Amino acid sequence: MMLRLPLRRPHAPVLPALGLWALCIGGCDNLLQALEDKAQEVTEDMATPPPGSGPEGTELTEDEKLGAKLDLYIQCTNRATQRMMDSWSRYTERTKEDGTPQKKGMTPFLYKIDSELTPCEEAVAKGPTMEPSLPEIEKAMADYLAHGKEFAKYTVELDRYYEQEDFKDDDWAKAKEIAPKFKAAFDGWSKADQTLGDLVSVKKDGVERNMLALVEQRYGKKIEWHSRNAVIAAKGFVRCVTATEEVSAAGCEEAYTALEKAEEGFRTFYEANQAESDKVFWMSSFRGSVEDYYSESKKLMRELREGKADPEKINKVVDEYNDLIGDSNNLRYER
Repeated sequence: MMLRLPLRRPHAPVLPALGLWALCIGGCDNLLQALEDKAQEVTEDMATPPPGSGPEGTELTEDEKLGAKLDLYIQCTNRATQRMMDSWSRYTERTKEDGTPQKKGMTPFLYKIDSELTPCEEAVAKGPTMEPSLPEIEKAMADYLAHGKEFAKYTVELDRYYEQEDFKDDDWAKAKEIAPKFKAAFDGWSKADQTLGDLVSVKKDGVERNMLALVEQRYGKKIEWHSRNAVIAAKGFVRCVTATEEVSAAGCEEAYTALEKAEEGFRTFYEANQAESDKVFWMSSFRGSVEDYYSESKKLMRELREGKADPEKINKVVDEYNDLIGDSNNLRYER
């Protein structure tokens, strides 16, 4: 399980998936929720085994135990964070700061947050019972959930308000009352999300490198090793191009070279061992995501070398990275 990268480039807004959006006039929210619920079921099936259930009955290493615990928090944020960011984005697209519509006759819209926080409740309850002890992360997870519930409460309240068109009865009085509270709730949650993400990322980076070495030791440099290596390299490049406003080709050459080498290694092994590689559940989808991510990264790097840094091109790389991580989370290696 890998950690999704938060999308917070202030100059590069996250855009909706226009193709799906155009097809869903009326039942889209229910459809998206059903798809997300199914994806979560698959992700949970693929989760790291519990301590004591390593290959051939061996005990998990300390890195595997740490990875299993971090996965608990990552499952929460992978499900909840983007949905909550999207909900806030939809709200601010259609409302003024005082909670009234941007345009006359426009009805505001947001996503109601409900089951998205269920994995976070499980993480808060189960995390402290798992090894190793991570008190700072455990507290950050509890803060994330508390602020997330506060934010979610207002999404439910506003969703009902819009759905029932109560604004026609009170001339937007309730919307005006909720607006500053909703903004404060989002700010509190956003800060908690950043804190948790930073803490987990630091731990996860070390685990990923150690796990890569462990996979090589146990199984050799086969498809699992190349898949993990490709994702590590992908994360290195996307971090580089989103680290600062003044991204440059020179500053990201090393990360891009590592990405090129990892992509070539993955592609070469896969093409030479396709039948064996495709026995891994979800591998064909993951392979496609590796290709798409590398393609967009190559386009962006070309522009950076020409002195450009189009925010939408950077957003595209981030989007492809998140797709890559989603497919990576679904890979199932048979031991």
